[in-house]
Amino acid sequence: MGAKTASQHTIKLWKKPKRLHRRLKQLGYKPPFESIAMWRWRNSASPLAHYAMPNKWLDSLTLYDMGKVETGYVFSAYAKW
Repeated sequence: MGAKTASQHTIKLWKKPKRLHRRLKQLGYKPPFESIAMWRWRNSASPLAHYAMPNKWLDSLTLYDMGKVETGYVFSAYAKW
């Protein structure tokens, strides 16, 4: 299972808030939790989703580290150099 499919599979497991809350408890977070479900893409920006997928877990999936990306470069035909 590739990195992308592993994370997608994990998010699909959290379609019901109860399963997401169980994962947060396993990681040591204390309830009460907001009742959200991962059936909409916008919910992936939730702090609960970030807590449930720590950086160590993402590193184990060998995903590209976006922290290494340098920003501020403009590559456009309309940019003024």
